[in-house]
Amino acid sequence: MKKIFALALAAVLALSMVACGGSEPAPAPAEPEVYKTGMGTVISASVTEEDAENEKGASAQINTNIVVATFDKDGKIVSATIDVAQQKASFDLEGKKAADVDLRTKVEKGDDYGMRGVSAIGKEVNEQYAALAEYFVGKTVEEIKAMPTFDRGDGSHTNVPDVEDLKASVTITIQDYVAALEEAYNTAIETTGVPAKTGLGTVISASVTDEDAENEKGASAQINTNMMAVALDENGVIVAAILDVAQQKAAFDLEGKKAGEVDLRTKVEKEGDYGMKGVSGIGKEYFEQAKALTDWMTGKTVEEVLAMPTYQRDESHTACPDVEDLKSSVTITVGDYLAALEEAAANAK
Repeated sequence: MKKIFALALAAVLALSMVACGGSEPAPAPAEPEVYKTGMGTVISASVTEEDAENEKGASAQINTNIVVATFDKDGKIVSATIDVAQQKASFDLEGKKAADVDLRTKVEKGDDYGMRGVSAIGKEVNEQYAALAEYFVGKTVEEIKAMPTFDRGDGSHTNVPDVEDLKASVTITIQDYVAALEEAYNTAIETTGVPAKTGLGTVISASVTDEDAENEKGASAQINTNMMAVALDENGVIVAAILDVAQQKAAFDLEGKKAGEVDLRTKVEKEGDYGMKGVSGIGKEYFEQAKALTDWMTGKTVEEVLAMPTYQRDESHTACPDVEDLKSSVTITVGDYLAALEEAAANAK
């Protein structure tokens, strides 16, 4: 009996060891999904001085190239949007405003932009932007930067994609969009959840001042491009928001000549040079207030943010946040930013 018992015990132990040895290892925990969203800009100014001999007044055109993109943990683009705010202010030979400034972006202009009629492929600029942004998806910034291009030889189109997949859809020069994409990647912020779609919204205004010879003041034009990038999860909750303003001013003297260079930085890029901290009641610079505002937006739905109560502080600050959590961090007026957010959500894809 003892022998039988010993043999049985040995068999049990052997089976136990076999079972242990053959068991599957516990599965490793899944890597958390990490996404980043960014917004990049490339800004240029074309300032033309008055030419009385040829009866041409002064003018100033500001081009703000904007790219918003979301990237996965490997740096691959999962969503991209391209647009350009291109505003031109013109003056007559007396330094008076010659026409109203068109405040639409190139995408918003649609067929009014007029590329389709002169395009060899019959594509409007908004269609070409959409095709290029779609081509970005699934690739890294480095792969996009390595895209072969060619010079069309007309002096304007020096970096046209030389890629078979884009031959029938993109003939525009792309260097500024690639540079803006790279900035979007380098400044991207981590989302607080999984983004289902990403969008860009803009609200543009122009302040054009006529020449005032009596007070020895030349003409000027300032273009303000309020830009909001937003990433939303599948429930419409904001998982990332980015705010910036491109505010460029071109000034002329009484002869219609350029009176200084145009600062091509955005408000956020200026940081302390913007000069808000010294006059702010809370001692916060613009870039700090912009970040505090977008941090507050994160985790809320767009509708919840748009319902934010505001108050009028003075004639310039007509919609300041009346929210306890923002009392010590945001005193800027937010009306244009909320409108840009609403548009970004509507445009998100």
